[in-house]
Amino acid sequence: MIKTLYIKNFILIDELLLNFSDGFNVLLGETGAGKSIIIKAIDTVLGAKTSKDVLKDDTKHALIEITFDTNGIETVISREISTTGTKCRINGALVNLDSIKEEREKLIDIHTQFQTYTYIQQKYHIDLLDSYIESKEKTYKEVLLKQQNEYKRYLEAKTKLEKLKTDTNNNLERIEFLKFQIDEIEKAEIKDNEEEELNNELEILSNIQEIKELSYGAYWALGGEDNSITEALSKIGYNISKLKDFDKELSETEENYFNALEILRDISSTLRSYSESLEDNPQRLDELNERLELIEKLKRKYGNINETYEKLTGELKELEQADVTFEELEIEVNTLYESMNINSDIIDKLRQKYAVELSGLITDELKKLEFEKPEFKVEVTEAPLNIKGKNSVEFMITTNAAKDLSPLVKSASGGEISRVMLALKTVFSGVDKVQTVIFDEIDTGISGKTSISVANEIYNLSKTAQVFAITHQPIIASKAKNAYWVSKKQLENNTAINVLKLDAEGKIKALAQMSSGVVDEKSMTFAKELIQKAGC
Repeated sequence: MIKTLYIKNFILIDELLLNFSDGFNVLLGETGAGKSIIIKAIDTVLGAKTSKDVLKDDTKHALIEITFDTNGIETVISREISTTGTKCRINGALVNLDSIKEEREKLIDIHTQFQTYTYIQQKYHIDLLDSYIESKEKTYKEVLLKQQNEYKRYLEAKTKLEKLKTDTNNNLERIEFLKFQIDEIEKAEIKDNEEEELNNELEILSNIQEIKELSYGAYWALGGEDNSITEALSKIGYNISKLKDFDKELSETEENYFNALEILRDISSTLRSYSESLEDNPQRLDELNERLELIEKLKRKYGNINETYEKLTGELKELEQADVTFEELEIEVNTLYESMNINSDIIDKLRQKYAVELSGLITDELKKLEFEKPEFKVEVTEAPLNIKGKNSVEFMITTNAAKDLSPLVKSASGGEISRVMLALKTVFSGVDKVQTVIFDEIDTGISGKTSISVANEIYNLSKTAQVFAITHQPIIASKAKNAYWVSKKQLENNTAINVLKLDAEGKIKALAQMSSGVVDEKSMTFAKELIQKAGC
């Protein structure tokens, strides 16, 4: 239900904070006082189209904030409007209008003379009927969920099957081509890091003479027979050994020195062996170039050879298994289709059964609202198999015996539609998840006995839902649990709207004013009698 409504700088409202409670809430006041502006503010914050024209002062932004209380859980929705655009928030977080509208469907129904109403739109009729059936049949929701899940799986499997059918003609050619590519890569037998190793060997063979000269020269300088570095270092070692004889603390230094000298001799020996092992090998050089050329060719063709190989073998495996997959998918599609038909038959029988029951209940409610020989029919017809079964549902109505049934969206006139909606909401109040209903000008085109009927229906509806209504009928207003008086005040350079929650005495005075135009002893007595009869 709506707990609070805050409005600032919106049309004729400077700033306004309203607190509401459950039950029947009525907005009263003179024509043009601004009652519909409050409804418009609620409609606007919940996603209705708007423009900068709603700004009372276009140098400031407008702000509308509404707080819903759903079973103790609060949801705060706000919308800020300026000359440059709007910003919407849910519980403080910025959201788009679609998110607001999605929340709106869960929280509230608003009916005005010029607004499409949820119950009128045919696309919602099947869901409304199903909600009613769910309240009567414990297993019905399970069947609906089973149908939904199987239909999603059916579409997925069918899509895959159609793709396989489309690809079948190309599969054989593709398989042969994949085998050729895989064979080409496998025959090359390329090892990990082979290209790097081949390039390293090629670099050596291509520069064999220079490498031989450099390595042998290094060897000769280190350990050659005459004047080599190791020979000179041996003499220095002799001197260090003599020093150690004088000072034992130099023992470690001596040891380190001779270790280093031994390493140099090993290096010299290695360089000599390395140099002597090097030989020209034109044949191996050709082999290397040829092998590297093959690898480069495959890289140009396939990119990363290992990754491509895995991808090709994976695709080949998938295509070779396509025949098995095709058969499995065909079985799955047929099985799901048969199961959905069984679900749909169960759903159809229950819809047909409860459509009759629901039609009778709504027709009875219409009769209570003083329609002349009304008839309401929940029409269930056959439709192609879909996620909701195999039915199409539409609400049909005639409010006059002289007219044939026709779709609700086309039939009810502006003056009748509020009463039709009231009848629907009353019947669905036990199953409808939306707990706040707003009727703007509920009393349009009615009076006398019809007003009493409408008042009683609204009162009954308010037992299970929070109801807001704008009315000029004292009879309807007398049934309200909470009454708010809306007035317009003309200031020197400004027009302001004020809203006052009426206490018991204020409600009597308001009804007196509505009934006769003046508050006197006679009108007050009439108002008290209305409230007494209403039991509110």
